[in-house]
Amino acid sequence: MAVQEKKDTAPQKSGRRKGQERLIAVFKTVSIIAVLLVLVVIAAQRFGNVTFSSVSDYFDTLVSGAKSGDGYPYFLESTGVRDVRTIGSDLFVLGEDSTFSLDSTARQLGSTQHSFSSPVAYTAGGRVLLLDVGETGYRILSKTKVLYEGNFPQRLLTGAIGKDGSVAIASRGAQSQSALTVYNRRQTEVFQWNCASENIVAVSLSDNGKRAAVSAIGAKNGELYSKVHIFDFDKAEPVASFEYNTAISGVYFLSGHRLLITGESVFTVVDDAEKVLEEDLSLNTLSHVYSDDSHFTAAAFSKYGSTASKILRLYDRKGKMLFETELSESVRGISCDSGHMSVLTDSFLYNYNHKGQLVGKTPVDADCIKPFTDGQNTYVYAMSSIKCFKTVGIAETTEKAVDDTDTTDKTVANTE
Repeated sequence: MAVQEKKDTAPQKSGRRKGQERLIAVFKTVSIIAVLLVLVVIAAQRFGNVTFSSVSDYFDTLVSGAKSGDGYPYFLESTGVRDVRTIGSDLFVLGEDSTFSLDSTARQLGSTQHSFSSPVAYTAGGRVLLLDVGETGYRILSKTKVLYEGNFPQRLLTGAIGKDGSVAIASRGAQSQSALTVYNRRQTEVFQWNCASENIVAVSLSDNGKRAAVSAIGAKNGELYSKVHIFDFDKAEPVASFEYNTAISGVYFLSGHRLLITGESVFTVVDDAEKVLEEDLSLNTLSHVYSDDSHFTAAAFSKYGSTASKILRLYDRKGKMLFETELSESVRGISCDSGHMSVLTDSFLYNYNHKGQLVGKTPVDADCIKPFTDGQNTYVYAMSSIKCFKTVGIAETTEKAVDDTDTTDKTVANTE
């Protein structure tokens, strides 16, 4: 007897049902991405500074993540580049008529055009404040796009951008010598102060966006002086003020309310109205200083005013010195992050860890201008290109990281 073949009686899916399943799958994917986005925002708000523009930057980068650049060196039109700065973990390039960012593969993340005659960039927290100094135009940018563009009522002097997205702008005053105006990240004015007699030359914002500091320079009886004021936005008058008979060119908020004040003969850390560190610069002069987003600070001092003998120091977030060493070379630039300090000389790029150990020594060309340390990589801005070196790099095997017999080198342990 022939065996009858059993027919498959399972129901077949209709085209409509298949379409519904595809929609459900897409919905699940979108939901997962949305949940991840919420988690990223919550985590970043709890443990760091985040804004929707920085999250947007992250996903813009994620979407185009399959693409990469051609790697470093990245060649520049030397006549068209005004400055290179760090923006988060990437680099921001300011040109004569354009700006763009570069990631770790030398890929452009965004490019914008500008018509500023004297553009100056200030970066923090993955954002850029771009001012047309001497004119009235300004912009706020992320790594990938322009977030805000406006014109100030008075001519611009200097400014700063905070890690929370707030912006401080110093300008000529309408009825004063200069003025400070602070906006929150939604571009709402939260503070305004008029400086009657001095010109504001440096500004800094605290991480929480509730304090600002300014250095203002004036002249009296033919003598130069500076005043440093610290403002709490809940109070009309400064909560602390300091006066110097020299030019104060830099103010940098460290952790909490601590402020670093710098000039050629000044390197002081104050906590509110109290000085907690004051380096003796009666014999040496400050030649370079760099404070990064994590508030570690690198400084190079000219020993006895010499251009070819430098004292190098690294300070933690509270302004306490981590280590000191000496270098018998002319220093072109310094940089640091939460793990390393880099020093660029005429011939070499030196990298130190936070214990003061030399972990990298790389030959460089004579056209190099300044370094940027970022984790595993240290970038060097040169006249015609941006180069990339490993932070822990080509250290000479015959050179000890810290030579205990060398009395010019010493490591200061942080016991806090």
